[in-house]
Order: sequence, then C-alpha cells, then structure tokens
Amino acid sequence: MYTSPRFPPFITRSALALLSMMIVTACDPDTDTPDPTSTADVFIVNEGGFNKGNAGISSFSTATGQMLDVNRFQTANSRPLGDVAQSMTVAGARGYIVVNNSNKLEVVSLPDLKEVATITGLLLPRYFMAASADKGYVTEWVDFGVPGRVAVIDLKTNTIVKTIPTGITPEAMLVVGNKLYVANNGENTLTIINTLTDAVETTLPVGDAPTSLVQDRAGRIWVLNSGMVAYNPDYTEDYEHTTPGSLVDFAPQNPTAQTRRPFASNQVRPQKLLIDFSGTTLYFSNGSAVFRMNTTDAALPTTPIIRRRFYGLGLDPRDNTVYGALENFSGPTKFIRYQSTGTPIDSFAVGVGANSFVFYRP
Repeated sequence: MYTSPRFPPFITRSALALLSMMIVTACDPDTDTPDPTSTADVFIVNEGGFNKGNAGISSFSTATGQMLDVNRFQTANSRPLGDVAQSMTVAGARGYIVVNNSNKLEVVSLPDLKEVATITGLLLPRYFMAASADKGYVTEWVDFGVPGRVAVIDLKTNTIVKTIPTGITPEAMLVVGNKLYVANNGENTLTIINTLTDAVETTLPVGDAPTSLVQDRAGRIWVLNSGMVAYNPDYTEDYEHTTPGSLVDFAPQNPTAQTRRPFASNQVRPQKLLIDFSGTTLYFSNGSAVFRMNTTDAALPTTPIIRRRFYGLGLDPRDNTVYGALENFSGPTKFIRYQSTGTPIDSFAVGVGANSFVFYRP
C-alpha cells in the first residue's frame, strides 16, 4: 500500500508560501514581458520573387523604432504566406493580404497576423478595399490583356459572393460614399460601381494607365496616371508612341469636369499616389525621386523632397513620416524612413522585394 510521505509542518508551510509567491509573481502584469507583437503598427509587404514562394510580411514598431519580426506571417502561422504578395489593407481589426500568384486573399487578425481565413478562387488578384464592415472588394486581372473584374467579398463569412466586370488590368480602388472607383491600368478609365447594388454605373475616362487614387479634404478625387508604354519588337520602350503620365482631379458630383496636370516626360512612370492625414498634401514617386504638392497647387512640383528611386513607398498618416523601400529581389530589402521634408531618419532590412507599407492604429 502506498502512503504519502509526511513532512514536518514548517517545511509544508514554507513550500506553500514559496508556491504562493511564485503564482503571484507569474500573474503580476508588472513583471510580465510584453508581447512584441502588441506594439506592431507598421507592416511591410514583401512581394518575394515570382514563383519563389517567399512572400512575407514584416512588422515594425514606431513606438520603439525597431523591427519586431522580418517574417511575421511565417512566425504567427508556421507556414509561408505564398507566392507574390501584392498588397495588404487594414479594415478594423483585420488585415487583408492579397497574394497575387497564389490567387488568394489571406485574412489575418491584427496586430499578431494570425490566420482567420484564406479566400481562394481568385484570378491574379491585386488589391482589397472594404466598403463596410460586411463587404469588401478585390480587383482581379483574370488574365493578361483581357478585361478584369472585381470580386465581391462577404466579410462575415469570408466568401466570394459575385464578380463585377471592369476594364483591363484593374488595380487600386477607392470608396467614396456609395461608389467604388476602380483604376483600369491597362486602359485610360475608371470603372465606377454602386456599392449598394454592386452594379457598374459608368466608365470614366481619366488618362492613360491610372494606377492609384485618393480623396482630399475637400472631397475631390485625385487619380495618378502613369502613361501608356509602347514597345518595340525587341521589347525596348518605344518613346515615340509612349504617352506621358498625368495627375487628374475631379469632384465626385461632376466627374467629367477634370483638372489635368500632365507630366513633361514620357520616359519615367509616375506612381504610388499618397495623401497625408490632413487631406491637403499629396506625395508620389516619379523616376528616381519623390515629390510633394499641396492639393491647391495649380502645377506639378519640379523639385523633389527625396532624390532616390523606390520600389515601395508609404506615408505614416499619424506624423507624415515617409517610408521608402529600395528594389531588391535577390535578398533582404532595405527601407528608409524620412521626415516629411525629406530628411532621412533611419533604415532597416526586411524581406525580399518590399513593395508597400501598411499602417495600423487600433
């Protein structure tokens, strides 16, 4: 028969006291090491190499000024993100990561990036935009050189409800009121969709190869067109037939009355239009430089704030810190932070092919 060992009373009392101290210490929030993901408020989309399956998301903390995890998605989910991460969008407490060559949309919780759902069945998806807490949209190229579409996503069930036809190579989107504006980069138009009925209302000409669009404080919509590139038989650019880019703005109530600012050269591609938190200052890249202009300026700026070519560009809406990622698909990418005036702050290494920055404010 087994008999429990008997200890002297003072040993028992001492052991219990020690155990109690250990339990109290373990539960004391003042002594806990904070979760490093809790301060993550910038996510860097690392595109990865085509057909390499090495896309990823890095996490950064502006509170500490430190990289938290170069491959946060992999760490959080114990699996790779996929092939070619095109973009990421924040909607509430969720992140929506569009993985282009894997034809899927990864839904994750924030700020830890843990998987919530994986939406498949997309065809060359590009960008996500939420219209409400219940509905989102994803642009799909479908194939090269053919009309694309927008997938309507039920955000409660994380399923594709229907698709809406667009122009060729639909890219970024913007929701204004009950309208969704879709940039058809392979054409010169925006597809305007009613978000209440999910029906196309009209197709609006804006300029060759629209890439990105924002809304300013006055309610006007700004569209950055990169210009249509023509190619010679040897695939070099045919500048005789390549069109220059342009920056266009209009009021949603009267979209055909547009103010157009053409770029002088057709040999560089303006892209990555951003707007600050106040809605009065625009940022964009053009060639090997980043420019800034006020929404009341009549002409395009001629003096850049940063003289450097970036593959990825971002603007922190809280303090207008500029984030620029250098192009590198053979190894880790370097990104640099700048003051809004263009003065460099610091730099960090992230994953392969960093193409954009996402800012999260819980």
